[in-house]
Amino acid sequence: MNGVLKCALWLLLLSLGAAAQVPEDLGPYPSGVSAIQFSHPLASNSTVSARIYYPAETEGTDTPPRLGDGPYPLVGFSHGYFAPPQFYSELCKHLASHGYVVASIGTEAGFIQFIERQAHDTHALLYLMEEQDVTPGAFFEGMLDDSEWAVIGHSNGCIANMQILEWDDCIQTVIAMEPRLADLPALTSFTGSLFVIGGSNDIVNPIQNHAEPFYAEASSAERRTYTIIEGAGHNGSLDFPSAINPLSHAEQLRLHKRIVTGALQTELRAKEDSCYHLFGGGAAGEPLTNEADCYRPIFWTIYDGANLTVGCAGSASQRWAVAGSLSTTSLGSSTWFPGIDRANARLIDKGLVSSTGLREVTTALSPGAGGQPLYLRGGLFHDAGPAWSQLSILTLP
Repeated sequence: MNGVLKCALWLLLLSLGAAAQVPEDLGPYPSGVSAIQFSHPLASNSTVSARIYYPAETEGTDTPPRLGDGPYPLVGFSHGYFAPPQFYSELCKHLASHGYVVASIGTEAGFIQFIERQAHDTHALLYLMEEQDVTPGAFFEGMLDDSEWAVIGHSNGCIANMQILEWDDCIQTVIAMEPRLADLPALTSFTGSLFVIGGSNDIVNPIQNHAEPFYAEASSAERRTYTIIEGAGHNGSLDFPSAINPLSHAEQLRLHKRIVTGALQTELRAKEDSCYHLFGGGAAGEPLTNEADCYRPIFWTIYDGANLTVGCAGSASQRWAVAGSLSTTSLGSSTWFPGIDRANARLIDKGLVSSTGLREVTTALSPGAGGQPLYLRGGLFHDAGPAWSQLSILTLP
């Protein structure tokens, strides 16, 4: 790597600071919550209950939404068996603090759970929120951006979310926490991004029978990852423990906040550096075992004040390379790392992705002086052709 490139990297990361926020840290917004009841043509139940968690001006119930920093992505949340939405308040409030409007369904939370009804009610809730967004005078008017929907499910809620995909293609990101496996045609045909979380000590939905095949069956997903939280049980995403596991409940909840927030930041805000704390060196020492199969790679770049780390969640045994340049070309004008100026580029990493679908390399950098933006892009070289990562533009002071 040439001296100018080293200088640019050093200045950039000095300006960013070495102590980056981790996804489980509280976000910048107070979180509001509003309990609602509604009727909708898409719902199965005549009256549907739900709780909406949102970025607010102040923390509390029905406090004014924070419109000035919006709009925000919409995320649907579908609960597990006998678990009303308030059981997941800590996780949902955390997501709201990071700038997400979380619509958490409250029906089918009793001893008898009709999962298909829950799916229809969740589907209706997502559309209700979209309608509220454009209704003058509505409480959530102007709160939602135009990004594709994401859905989070726990246990049976994962089945409900996958059933929605049989009726609607607006959902492009699915997060499945301790999923229950069922006959789900939409799972094998889903082409978006899937993040599966399992607990190694889950006795309700043992990972070998549920989370692992849930991940394996999503073979058409453009991105899919599978994370095992070692020592965790079935209810690590809830506000309170329901069983004793080797890993404390506080740690289980913290790691669920990390993974879910990082996944949403990656897919809905293109902040893929969050995945350093999920799949890369930022997860070192955490009780996490990861696997990935991403045709379109997730790409992260991190600097700690002395070293540049570049990593990807890609596909096992595929060729991977990262190029960097202080200048750029038109995004569509180059077949060699699009957006990177080939004449002035340098390869920063080149090699095979590991058998787990993950790769990360750290390069020591020397301090210096600079003053230009640095452009970085990775490429995953499949037999059918390259799949490019996002273009990472590191702004220099």
